[in-house]
Amino acid sequence: MKPKVLQILPMYHQAGETVLNEGADVVRTDNLDPEHLKQMVQHVEGVVLRAPAKMTSDIIRSNPRLKVISGAGVGLDNIDVQCATACAIPVLHAPSVNAVSTAEHALTLMLCLLRQIKLFQEKMHAGDFASRDTIVTNELRGKTVGLIGYGAIAQEVAKRCRYGFDANVVAYVRRIPDERQKRAHDLGVRLTTNLMELLSTADIVSVHVPFSPDTRHMIQREHFRAMKRSAFFVNTARGGVVNTEHLIEALKRGTIAGAGIDVFDPEPPPKDLPLLKLSNVVATPHIGGVTEEANRITSTTVARNVLRVLRGEMPEHIANPEVLGKNVKE
Repeated sequence: MKPKVLQILPMYHQAGETVLNEGADVVRTDNLDPEHLKQMVQHVEGVVLRAPAKMTSDIIRSNPRLKVISGAGVGLDNIDVQCATACAIPVLHAPSVNAVSTAEHALTLMLCLLRQIKLFQEKMHAGDFASRDTIVTNELRGKTVGLIGYGAIAQEVAKRCRYGFDANVVAYVRRIPDERQKRAHDLGVRLTTNLMELLSTADIVSVHVPFSPDTRHMIQREHFRAMKRSAFFVNTARGGVVNTEHLIEALKRGTIAGAGIDVFDPEPPPKDLPLLKLSNVVATPHIGGVTEEANRITSTTVARNVLRVLRGEMPEHIANPEVLGKNVKE
C-alpha cells in the first residue's frame, strides 16, 4: 500500500508530480485555509507544499503521525521548521539545485543595469533611436563585484563574473575556514569578513545569503551609504534581508545608482510599492530560480527525497538533520 502524501499547490514541474504519484497516493489541494489544511493533514503521512501555502505549528501538530514535510523548492520560509523539529519530523527541500538558474538571473540583472536596458527600451518604444548618443553604459569587464555570502549560488555568480566577464570578485563571509578559502582561491575570489570594506569598493553588490532572524534587514541605510554613488545593488536572495524603505531612500536620493530586485518582503509586493515605480530599478517577480531546467531538477529532487523518508531511508537534503535517527533510519 502506498503512503499518503498531501500536495498543496502545484509542484514547480510536472516531472516531480509524476515521480511523487508513482511512489505515493497523492491528495491534492489548492485551498490554503488553515482549518482546511489541518483537516487534510490528519489523513496523510507526508506533505509537499509550495508558497504561499504555509505549514504552521497548529497544522503540523494536528497530526502526530506525520513523517515528513517538504518545501517544493529551496526556501523554507513558509514552514515552521522549529515546530517540526520539536515533533521529530524531517523537513526537506532542494538547496543548490537551482544555483545556476539563480546565478544567471543575478548576472542578467547586473547587465541590465550596466547597459541601461530598461531606459533604452522605454526610449525605443517612444521612437527615440538617438538616445544611443546620450545615454552612457558600462561594461562588466574590470568592475568589482561584491558578493554578500559565498554559498553555492554566489560561487556560480563568481565563476561567471571571473571567467565569463573578466571581472574582479570579492565575497563577504563571517568566517573563512580553510575549505572556503581554497574554493575562493581556485576561482580567483578574494574573501573578506569586513562588510563595509566590500560595500565601499564594489561597483556592483549582489546579495546571496539565506533569510533568517540573523539576516533580517541585514542591509540597511548605513550599508547603502557606504556604497559608491555609481554602484548598483542586486538582490536575488530574499526580500527580508534588505530594509526596503532604506533601499528606496537610497535610490531616490542617488546614494546608489540603481538596483536589480527579484525578491520582496512581503511577496507578492503591494502594487503601489514605491520601489516598483523608480526609473533606476529593474524588477522581476522572484523568477531567479525557476527556469524550465531548474524546475524539473528541483521538483524531481523534492519528490524522490520525500519518498526516501517514507520508505525509511536517508533523505538527500534535510533542513533539520538533528531529527535523523528519531524517525528516519540511518
